[in-house]
Amino acid sequence: MQLYVKSQKTDVVAYTMPNRDHYCGAGYRSQGVLGSYGPEDEEALTILTSKSTNFSLVDLSSCSLGNKLTARMSGIKRTPTLVLNDGTKIEGINKIKEHMETLP
Repeated sequence: MQLYVKSQKTDVVAYTMPNRDHYCGAGYRSQGVLGSYGPEDEEALTILTSKSTNFSLVDLSSCSLGNKLTARMSGIKRTPTLVLNDGTKIEGINKIKEHMETLP
């Protein structure tokens, strides 16, 4: 089973002035990047992990261009999308919830 999601990256910046008595080096610098998932993607992850389901997570934002094209050609148009082992695609959080409720 594979779960396709997209992460959102936010750059954390801070104003720094390395030389306190001279303003030449002052400016905004990146302090790192925070990654998170959208609300629907996060909810799908929570549902699958709470059911102790074995699945592989495919983040379309951080995978290679080849993997993105393969996903697009196989019919993955939106996230979250759950692809079952038999190839059945379940798109959207509501349908994923319905499917997970039917499982024991």
